[in-house]
Amino acid sequence: MTSPAAQIILVTGANKGLGFSIIKVAAQRESPTPSNTYILCCRDVDAGQKAVEELQALGVTANIDLLELDVTNDEQITAAVKYVESTYGRLDVLINNAGALIMPSNESLPAIRQAYNDTLNLHISSVAVASIAFTPLLRKSPDPKVINITSGIASMQNVLTTKMGRHPPYGASKVGLNGLTVHMQVAENDRVQGGGENATGPRIRFYVVAPGPLKTAFNGFRGPRSPDDGAEVVVRLVADREGAFEGGSHWQFEEGDMRQVPW
Repeated sequence: MTSPAAQIILVTGANKGLGFSIIKVAAQRESPTPSNTYILCCRDVDAGQKAVEELQALGVTANIDLLELDVTNDEQITAAVKYVESTYGRLDVLINNAGALIMPSNESLPAIRQAYNDTLNLHISSVAVASIAFTPLLRKSPDPKVINITSGIASMQNVLTTKMGRHPPYGASKVGLNGLTVHMQVAENDRVQGGGENATGPRIRFYVVAPGPLKTAFNGFRGPRSPDDGAEVVVRLVADREGAFEGGSHWQFEEGDMRQVPW
């Protein structure tokens, strides 16, 4: 039985929390013969280096590359794409994990507007820009994927029918992220089905995942689940080489099963 080809996997916001756990869980699962390369991206290189050292202390032997990347900074996105292109020549999986709960600095209208603008920029615009920037490298992969980290409160059906967290700026941004993911998938489907020069390269599969409320700095470590548990849904999508999980879908992992979440 031949082993699956190595993957180049880039994770934004990966020096702590869910992003860190995604790399840790995926890399540990490869032991004792790791093949994949994980590009750990973060805004603070010093914090990223500490994360790499922590992974090594945990026994992770996979190749971990460290890259400075603030996803709201177009120059850094451009530099990251050039680095991945010159170093690896392709990208197999882009995991748009970077996120934050942004609160207004005060109750003034300008402060509220700024909090909304920053939240939407981080969770929608920056995901779109990063995904588009890396698309040429993704199309050089035999099985490219983009995995976007959403939230349970992005399911409008769930919010209306169950008791869930209430934070309109964050919730609205994740609803928008879900919509962005759907539209990027159908645009990609149309490209491949349309034929001609634009149809060259494999179809990129786009996903959103709901890891659930986790014990991270994001929520003051009040979540009921560990980041490693939240990482499971992402790790399973990364490992899917047969197309069992159709693109344009919204997934969570609960009680040992992958489940689709209503939009």
